[in-house]
Amino acid sequence: MVQREYGASSVLHVEDVADPALRDTDVLVQVHATSVNPVDTKVRARATVPREFPLILGYDVSGTVLRCGSRVTQWRPGDEIFAAPNLFRPGANAELVALDARSAARKPASLDHGGAAALPLVSQTAWEALHLRAHIQPGQSVLIHAGAGGVGHIAVQLAKLHGCRVITTAGRAESLAFCRDVLRADAVIDYRDGDVVEQVKALTGGRGVPVALDTVGGEVFVQCLDSVAINGHVVTILGGSTDLAGRGQQLLYRNVTISYEFMGIPTAYELEPERPARMLASIAQLVDAGALRPEVRHRFPLERLADAHAQVETGRTIGKVAVLVR
Repeated sequence: MVQREYGASSVLHVEDVADPALRDTDVLVQVHATSVNPVDTKVRARATVPREFPLILGYDVSGTVLRCGSRVTQWRPGDEIFAAPNLFRPGANAELVALDARSAARKPASLDHGGAAALPLVSQTAWEALHLRAHIQPGQSVLIHAGAGGVGHIAVQLAKLHGCRVITTAGRAESLAFCRDVLRADAVIDYRDGDVVEQVKALTGGRGVPVALDTVGGEVFVQCLDSVAINGHVVTILGGSTDLAGRGQQLLYRNVTISYEFMGIPTAYELEPERPARMLASIAQLVDAGALRPEVRHRFPLERLADAHAQVETGRTIGKVAVLVR
């Protein structure tokens, strides 16, 4: 599925293209499944970083190794792997994708390819945001916005597994119930019902939380700034969330730390390209132990990729949207 211009989901269409070029550190993967993340819909509509057409999206993959580059020693043809392809190279909305072999991990045995493909981008994002950026500690209260979303539902589970008290937000009855009854968040705030910051303060004895994760941007980022305690840490996964005009002095006197999280850096710049593999291997172990589960509410065949994009763009999806290629 390719696009030759930016626009609505109607720009996506089936086209025969050449097999992806294989670098010496790459594996060529036969794609069984991928998924749609919000970044797919944003790049499709108008990329903030210039892209070359024809453009193939798809930044998750679960599939089978077909061929290995000359420097690849850790994989062999036939191995089942899952990974997040480089966000600046052709993606996995295709029969074949080339990706850095160092960034891939063995597919969780307990998941089918659709379930496995739901994990790489969101689990790496959540893992890095919580552990690498915020350095969460057992016993801490952690605010995770949009707990029923793609990144959110994995972040809630990871924080709970680390012994944190998790406060999350949702806005529909179904999402609230999912966060409360399935994810077992310690407190679930209905953001439509009252002031979110006041509710966070009430849940923390007026102090605020040590860590807040912004997965939405805009006003939610501002809510995170106002919800963290003195010496608090806000992690945002939205680059456009950082208009701090007029707030610098307030944040300074509370020693608030702000971190950005973009999981695509290791593979995009080949800086620690093995780091994603280590995270995904840990995620796979948690999945196979029954401690972590991706929620896949929708599965579309590749030829209905436009419908999958439309579902994500509703902003009402619980968990992830998988795309089945084989």
